[in-house]
Amino acid sequence: MIVTSDTSFLRRHNLTVWKKIGEGAFAKVYLVKFGNPEDENTMTIATKVINKNRVSAKFAEKFLPRELDMLVKLKHPYIVQVYSILQNGYKVFINMEYAANGDLFTYLQNKTLEEPQIRSWFMQILYAFMYMHRMGVVHRDLKCENILLTHNYNVRIADFGFARFVDRGRNPGADTPCGTITYSSPELLSGKQPYNPVLVDVWAIGVVLFVMANNAEPFRDKNKIEMHKKQMAKKYSFRRSNMRSRRLKDLIATFLEPNCNKRTRLKDALQHPWIKEGYIQMPEDVVAANNSNRPILSSNPVISLKSLKVPGFRYQLTEYVKTDSIINEGFAALKKK
Repeated sequence: MIVTSDTSFLRRHNLTVWKKIGEGAFAKVYLVKFGNPEDENTMTIATKVINKNRVSAKFAEKFLPRELDMLVKLKHPYIVQVYSILQNGYKVFINMEYAANGDLFTYLQNKTLEEPQIRSWFMQILYAFMYMHRMGVVHRDLKCENILLTHNYNVRIADFGFARFVDRGRNPGADTPCGTITYSSPELLSGKQPYNPVLVDVWAIGVVLFVMANNAEPFRDKNKIEMHKKQMAKKYSFRRSNMRSRRLKDLIATFLEPNCNKRTRLKDALQHPWIKEGYIQMPEDVVAANNSNRPILSSNPVISLKSLKVPGFRYQLTEYVKTDSIINEGFAALKKK
């Protein structure tokens, strides 16, 4: 067992650090047991610890409060569940659902997905983003690394560091470009301002779909100008060995449309023949979440910069209970690459 100040602090909140499972420049992630660690029924969660002394002032004052505020407001079966947020001096502890099967990027390193499994995960991603956009939230950094897989292989959208609230009208605008270049839309690479962040999310969803089908990004170039040219010319190709259906390729093309005004809308994507051929019904808890009228207001923050100036700030979103998760009955057998 690890013995650190993090461990001592968490123990006071009935949380026992089991092991460290990740570390970056300004954050660590621990696997944590809630309650009695010797009890086999004890719940396992993930705790992300952010060191505010190691981040920029802009991140600490703008992006972090906004991310935390969104995390406690977003409630959807396919978005990572946050249980509580604690602060101990300059450290913020985010206690959240543990995705036992890691992230999609790592998962795809030595596996090729069958189309039924691509469809299952892709629909979960669509449902999550339809909910977010309806609630006036855009992610702006979707990539396979930010899609987590639970113990029963369901999707959880994570990492809302670049997410923001937007006008829920037809043309929500944003000025600050962000995200990962290989998932960035043509309008982002061209420097167009303002851009529509909802359609930027749609493009990134298309890139994720392509990666699930092809085990590689559609556009790869270190030079932004050259990559933008490839995007505008629709220069991408599929591996013959993966033998993807014409309908799947057609759906991908509607997402990777360089003209943002012609790019598909998520509700239209759900009506695509490739989606329809799976005969997958929207789960009841997803219907309830996606039809929710609960407003998410940026002007009425639950967590703000003012909140995080309190060294001992604590927010308990819910009790530590296992999140209900739709069993992925359509999980197909995977074949090695």
